[in-house]
Amino acid sequence: MRRGRGQSDLFANPVLIGAVTVLVAVVGVVLAYNANNGLPFVPTYKVTATVPDAAQLTAGNEVRIGGKRIGVVEGIEAQVSAAGTPTADLRLKLDKVVQPLPADTEVTVRPRSTLGLKYLELRPGRSRQGIDPGGRIPVDRAQPIVELDEVINAFDAPTREGLRGVVRELGNGLAGRGEDLNRAIAAAPPLVTRLERVARNLAAPRTDLRGLVRGLAATTAAVAPVADQLGGLVDGAAVTLGAIAAADGALDEIFDLAPQTIAVATRAARTLRPVLTDAAALVSDLRPGVALLPVAATRLAAAVETGTPVLGRAIVLGDRLGETLEALDALFRNPATGGAVRKLTAVVASLGPTLRFVNPFQVQCNYLGLWTRNASSVISEGDQNGNWFRFIAIVKADEALQQSAPVADLHANPYPHAGIEGECEAGREPYLPGQHIGNVPGNQGAATELTAPPAGVGRP
Repeated sequence: MRRGRGQSDLFANPVLIGAVTVLVAVVGVVLAYNANNGLPFVPTYKVTATVPDAAQLTAGNEVRIGGKRIGVVEGIEAQVSAAGTPTADLRLKLDKVVQPLPADTEVTVRPRSTLGLKYLELRPGRSRQGIDPGGRIPVDRAQPIVELDEVINAFDAPTREGLRGVVRELGNGLAGRGEDLNRAIAAAPPLVTRLERVARNLAAPRTDLRGLVRGLAATTAAVAPVADQLGGLVDGAAVTLGAIAAADGALDEIFDLAPQTIAVATRAARTLRPVLTDAAALVSDLRPGVALLPVAATRLAAAVETGTPVLGRAIVLGDRLGETLEALDALFRNPATGGAVRKLTAVVASLGPTLRFVNPFQVQCNYLGLWTRNASSVISEGDQNGNWFRFIAIVKADEALQQSAPVADLHANPYPHAGIEGECEAGREPYLPGQHIGNVPGNQGAATELTAPPAGVGRP
């Protein structure tokens, strides 16, 4: 009985009841004040989103996914990149139910009302990789922001006047056409059915309608600087079309004669087809020759330049050649010439092997020119006492005397290759250690030193 009376006295104390009431009210006010920032002691999922423009967001604004509130904007910090581009970092405090957000999540600032309130909308992507707590949504995942004032400013005075004209003309066009509208409405269901398939194709990822729109936007942006020139083009096209309209009768005649002209052209094309086929084959066969024309033309030009001085001297040669031909004719008429020619033929035939060796000996290896030049150079230098040879003979005693076997380091090549098998070996043999008798191994090259006279010597 005493405990019950004590408890009654406790709850009957107005001071205590007032203090408890004030404490509850204070706690309620604190919770209500911090409700926008989340309840205390509740775990959250924090990430940072970078946007190019915070668009008047403030700390405490809602973060939504699909229209549902899943967190708040805890804070906003302005940033400037190394390139000088301003951005804003939004610190987001989200509910644990959305953790983790996909790495390709997109963010955009949306208007909440016409009074300027905003909220941040998240659009989770399809990436299997998530954003860790404390991670970041990069700025390239932020979508463009369209402000309400920008939309309203798009309807300026010229635009409103244009819309007014469109509405007026549409009203005039629809007036008195009720039956046509009824028939159009009756035909709408099949159109809508087909339009659904068209819309599905347009919405398919393979159609890339977004890419088309972006391409059209880029084209419009590229055309905008030359709008004046395009206006001039349209004016010129109007003049051209006016001229075509003035020649309406002539165009009718052209169109009337067009079928007959096309028929004649078709028959002519059938006749020309074999010729064109042969021409195509000819062009294909000429292609290798045409590829060689530049080189051939260059060589022909060089030959003409070289042959021009020769032809200048050919006039004098022609006079002498006439006398020579007369003497040759008298020689042919001589009865004794036949036997001499037959013997000369045998002599030339016997010279064949020698000439086959001598031809590359000189033409390829130039040994005769080298020998003639070097032989004259051997005694071309000296002093007041006389000339001397331009070489020193090195002879070893055991090589100069008779021996039972060749010397161990003897080098002898009595029959060097002189134009044989494309090699000019004589005078180009390397000095190899040891004994080497005969041709040295390897190919020593297919040419020797040229002995052409200096520039201007021996030329007219």
